[in-house]
Amino acid sequence: MDGLSSEQQALKGKIATSAIVWGVVAGVAVALAAFWLLGNAGDLIRWIGTIVLGPAAGYFTYRWLYSSGVAKAVCKNCGTAFGIREVSRSEQLLSSEQRRKVEQVKPATKVDAAANRTITWTEEKYEVTAVDECFKCHGRTERKWTVTREKDKVEAEATA
Repeated sequence: MDGLSSEQQALKGKIATSAIVWGVVAGVAVALAAFWLLGNAGDLIRWIGTIVLGPAAGYFTYRWLYSSGVAKAVCKNCGTAFGIREVSRSEQLLSSEQRRKVEQVKPATKVDAAANRTITWTEEKYEVTAVDECFKCHGRTERKWTVTREKDKVEAEATA
């Protein structure tokens, strides 16, 4: 893989950086959880568990995400490593729906009256279409998925 172009090197670096960041996040989260969960164990077991579980979780998360990213970046037509780039993306609105949620809020003191919190928002569902192209053979593939987004969220409180 010494003969990678600058675009391929950039894609490889992006995949590696993302995998490292999420590996560190997972490692720290697992280490903190292990430290907290092993609080009743002896100090030696608590520290060994934290030191072993955190880095192990970080390493396995890194390897999983890096391998997944590399697999997605290989051209299915010609097999070029780190050969895929996204050339276009479009979104189409499928549906838009008004949503409302009412929650009871406990009073701060016994003297205060109970209140209701009303949350209203618009929920939009989009179909996203992305087109990927190979650096080498210029073969194109299309990916489609749906995504839901919340828009114009408003919270209001009223006494019951």
